[in-house]
Amino acid sequence: MVEAAILIETGSVKRFQRVILAMCRPQQQVERAMRRDASSREEALARLARQMPLDEKRKYADHIIDTSGTKEEALEQVRKTYNSLRSIPQ
Repeated sequence: MVEAAILIETGSVKRFQRVILAMCRPQQQVERAMRRDASSREEALARLARQMPLDEKRKYADHIIDTSGTKEEALEQVRKTYNSLRSIPQ
C-alpha cells in the first residue's frame, strides 16, 4: 500500500493493481489545506488549481472513500473497501 497524493498525475498509477481515492467536497479541500499547511485561502486554491480535478481522478479509482462526512462514516467506507479487497483471489 502506498499513499501518494499525485500518483495519477505522475503516471505512477500504472504500477498498482488497485487505486483508492480519498476525497472530500472542494470547500473542505481548501479548509483542510489551509489548516495543514498554515497557508492562506489564495495559496490553498492555487495549489489545488495545479492538481488534476477530482472528477478526472475518479476515472482512475477502483474505490472511493468520501471523507466529507463524519470520521465514523469514512471509517465505515474504509472497512467496506478493505473487506472488498480482501475478497479478491490472490
